[in-house]
Amino acid sequence: NQIQFMYDDMPVTRTGSYTKTHCAIATSLHRFKAIDGYHSDAFDRFLENIPVVAGRVEARYAGLRYPMGGFMKDNPVAGRVFDPSVAGVNHSSSDVLIPAFLAAYTGVDARKIYLNPFPSLAHVLPNWRVTYDGLIRIGSLDRWFKAVTLTHAYQCTYTVGSYSSFLDWMSVDGDLGFTRDELTGQPVPSSPYNISSVSITERFAPLLGIQVTLNNDLRISAEYRDGRTLALNSDAGQLVEACSNNVTVGVGYKIVGFNTVLRLRGSGHGISNDLTVNADFSYQQNQALIRRIETDYTQATSGTRTIGFNISANYVLNRRVTLGAFIDRQVNTPLISSSAYPTSTGSYGVTLNLSLDR
Repeated sequence: NQIQFMYDDMPVTRTGSYTKTHCAIATSLHRFKAIDGYHSDAFDRFLENIPVVAGRVEARYAGLRYPMGGFMKDNPVAGRVFDPSVAGVNHSSSDVLIPAFLAAYTGVDARKIYLNPFPSLAHVLPNWRVTYDGLIRIGSLDRWFKAVTLTHAYQCTYTVGSYSSFLDWMSVDGDLGFTRDELTGQPVPSSPYNISSVSITERFAPLLGIQVTLNNDLRISAEYRDGRTLALNSDAGQLVEACSNNVTVGVGYKIVGFNTVLRLRGSGHGISNDLTVNADFSYQQNQALIRRIETDYTQATSGTRTIGFNISANYVLNRRVTLGAFIDRQVNTPLISSSAYPTSTGSYGVTLNLSLDR
């Protein structure tokens, strides 16, 4: 059983989470270097936005009166007009940090960004995916290619992981109200929501991808993916930034009727004994940083570079049996570590797939 004690006139407890599609492309694709302390223009704007947003939040309380019930019952300022000298807006509160964070990393003026941590449907921003296969019609490309396809996709979300309402919060005008400062006992301007963290998750999946099929059935693909996760923790006063980028190149070729190439007999009746060969190369780099808001200090916490190579071959022996072979190798190199070492893993083998279907 749980017992909860509350003052008179206290609001109903509210809890939940929130997610909407977002767009932070204005600050995307920026890389950071240790040589300049992982400097970020977006983070600098975030710090500059904090006093601007705090001033906007505090201006909303001008002319409002302090509540008289609840924890304000015996307070001498109860019922009086709001006075910032008693207790102003907390610059490290989620009411200030979240709009400042969204403005900086979305590329919006801090004087115009919405102050509600749960923006309405009007502020939902689009994501997209684009596929184009019309290049084959340009010039004489069809002399060399059967198909050429370009792809691009952008995915971004803004998420409030979880929130709850302050138990001692008292409303004076909608979502404008006050909570009790634990140190001074004075009323502090605050929204009803206790939000510890919010995040922006962004992915170019891919930023650019191309797939081509030559007239000899050779297939070539390449793509570049980029992503980042920005997690603002207002309780800890820090921003965790995790970035990743990945390049993948693949080649594939199918030899139709491979048994005839080798002049083998006894091929499967009514089935083409095809040999399919695929080779893939990938390069991926991950990095994570912690940016301290109060001290304007950035610390790298982790980083890894991974190089991978895979080659596989599959031969259709008959309707029921497919033979295969593969080689896979990965090399992991820590970029930021005092105790980890480069590692490599490799595997190879053969496979036999037997189908029992009629």
